Amino acid sequence: MSSRLSLIALLLLLPLGAQAQRIAVKTNLLSLGAATPELGVELVCGEKTSLALSAWGTRNPYWRDLSFGAETPTTLLALEPEFRYWFNGRPLTRFFAGVNAQFLSYDYPFQGTLYKGNAAGAGLIAGYVFNLGKRLDLEISAGSGMIFYRGKRQVFEEPLPLEDQMPDSRGSKLVPTKLGVSLVYIIR
Repeated sequence: MSSRLSLIALLLLLPLGAQAQRIAVKTNLLSLGAATPELGVELVCGEKTSLALSAWGTRNPYWRDLSFGAETPTTLLALEPEFRYWFNGRPLTRFFAGVNAQFLSYDYPFQGTLYKGNAAGAGLIAGYVFNLGKRLDLEISAGSGMIFYRGKRQVFEEPLPLEDQMPDSRGSKLVPTKLGVSLVYIIR
């Protein structure tokens, strides 16, 4: 599912990239600190607007095996598109606000139970970009929103296959959808 979402998002953003005045790549330093690499691209698509797309994933966050004896290691994969409005009239600098979406796939063992499934959500984001040089910026951002999840739970002590376990793991939660201190490099 993650590869299909990535392909769809890339195909939607490619036409905008051909017209973009500025293109930047970025990585979230906070997620790197948690051993969860994130790579993003941002395209200026108007005088005060931009589109961003980030992807991140990990097999063992925080450099630790969190599987707690489970056969499946911790795996988290996400794709996050964003639309941003820049208040100072020039994208990629100073204050911005926008909307973002998240698409996640997870295999996450926690306290004797394996949670396996997908999630999607949307929220609001705000931030500030500090210009460090001609092509280098530091971005601070935060956001929250609603996540809808659907998956299966498997208790490790029970030898049943995952398909026969509790399929009722579904619902929604209000959660922080973004927390970032990102290093941004402007390509052009």
